[in-house]
Amino acid sequence: MKKLFAAGLLSAVSLASQASVVFVGKYQVDQGPDWGTNPTVYSATEAAALLFGGSATDYVISTRGNSFVSIDHQGWYSVWGVDGGSVHNENFKIDLGAAGYDSPGGTNSAASAYVFDNARGAQYTNYVFRNEAPEPASLALVLLAVGAGLLATKRQRV
Repeated sequence: MKKLFAAGLLSAVSLASQASVVFVGKYQVDQGPDWGTNPTVYSATEAAALLFGGSATDYVISTRGNSFVSIDHQGWYSVWGVDGGSVHNENFKIDLGAAGYDSPGGTNSAASAYVFDNARGAQYTNYVFRNEAPEPASLALVLLAVGAGLLATKRQRV
């Protein structure tokens, strides 16, 4: 009984303390600067931080829509010299040679989630979700449950 209670309690604490994600917006890959200006190369999460504030680790990305269940941790990218867009991990980017999307140039020498190049149009939209800290009220309820559980366990021993 005690082991079952402890396992359930640990699960509740873990679930309540995990960060949740909230949809904050979207962007199209081609809304970034023109490739010919040699812009900075961005992963999908870095582009989200640029556009919505914070740091790349604050975000998760989806290519499938703006609902929580659609999160696939993938992003649309424009790859130098490759027609259309391609899907890669949300933290992916390529920047070979000198810094910047157009330096040194050449097929597959750069991949960015925020540049006006080959991935053009609404079909190349990245949906952005921000990691949110658990609400203090949720954590307070968990702590209350932990305290009640500890008291109940102590009373069973007596």
